[in-house]
Amino acid sequence: MGTKIKVENLTKTFYLFDKDWKVLRWIFTGRGYKKTRETLKNLSFTVDDGEVVGLIGVNGAGKSTLMKIIAGITYPTSGKITVEGKVGALINLSAGFNPDYSGRKNIYYKGTIMGMSRTEIDEIIGDIEEFVDLGEYFDRPVRMYSSGMSARLGFALAVYCNPDIVIIDEVLAVGDKAFQEKSKTKVKELFRAGKAVIFSSHSDALIERFCSRVIYIKDGCIAFDGNVQEGLRLYNEDISKGKSVKAY
Repeated sequence: MGTKIKVENLTKTFYLFDKDWKVLRWIFTGRGYKKTRETLKNLSFTVDDGEVVGLIGVNGAGKSTLMKIIAGITYPTSGKITVEGKVGALINLSAGFNPDYSGRKNIYYKGTIMGMSRTEIDEIIGDIEEFVDLGEYFDRPVRMYSSGMSARLGFALAVYCNPDIVIIDEVLAVGDKAFQEKSKTKVKELFRAGKAVIFSSHSDALIERFCSRVIYIKDGCIAFDGNVQEGLRLYNEDISKGKSVKAY
């Protein structure tokens, strides 16, 4: 069993501006921002093969930012993160698609960016086409898609790329009810396939059912990392006592 994710002293700071033009000033001089917001503060942890780690905490605690850093969508301000293997990120599902490319061409385009070879994509393109069930739209430009159709495409690529690491943000609600059921079935397969999984949810039942460990993020810090039941107990105690942080 190897370590797939290693986070060391990771901090993420956002710079806030009262005028758009001040962003350029900040880029060149480091000055001009109104204030900063430290969303993640000195986080350290590892995730191994076969671990399904539940990420819990209130909205605004920093969970989504952490998952985006692991997925390579954004970067830490300081600290280090090491990710070993291919990441299937079920967050920002339609991000990275070229609106002028067809759904089929976008699978090749985004799959290549993810590090897949054309041969690897050739092997899964038929399964993806069947799974997304977009009919003739699969070969039409993505700019003609609804947001739900684009999300279907992103979901299918994330689960069919045979990822070593799976990042799942909240409950899946992509497409119609039939597609949602199909999506949940596919995600359960990934949970049981020995992947390294980080799963964010506000559902205690889902966390207890699938996760082998929880990390409780509170105000950008790790408040607890360990046993599922103990982590949920501490989290729910904080909620009931009004100790949870407010959403940003």
